[in-house]
Amino acid sequence: MAGNCEMDETDRALLNLVNEARSQPRQCGDEDFDAAEPLSWNCKLADAAHAHSEDMIEQEFFSHTSPEGVQTGRRVNDRGYSWSAVGENIASGQNSVDRVVEGWLSSPGHCANIMSTEFTEMGAARVEAPGSPYSPFWTQVFARPR
Repeated sequence: MAGNCEMDETDRALLNLVNEARSQPRQCGDEDFDAAEPLSWNCKLADAAHAHSEDMIEQEFFSHTSPEGVQTGRRVNDRGYSWSAVGENIASGQNSVDRVVEGWLSSPGHCANIMSTEFTEMGAARVEAPGSPYSPFWTQVFARPR
């Protein structure tokens, strides 16, 4: 585990389900993927994910790009992570790790991110938005270090 952080139960469950999905061949939409090596957890990526979920809640948007035009790569750079490949999945409203991973695997683009051999590390965050019908907000960041 890179960085100086502790994984909580949700983090471990999410990483385990993602690596379980990667352990077998899968079709994501029209694209076939071979089994892929497991991802490792990276705390800088988890921090970028947490910040993005918080930003979506605070500024009331749901997108990979913030209202100021900030995208995944910059959020990851801002945490001191030098990457050669980067990607992101977002979701909202799923109350469990099982449901959010199931939703991502059912979506061709999200599934492709999960299965991509371009990525070797992952960080993610689930952030509650009290009073919002869209809570919780999930962000999953994938990368390969430079």
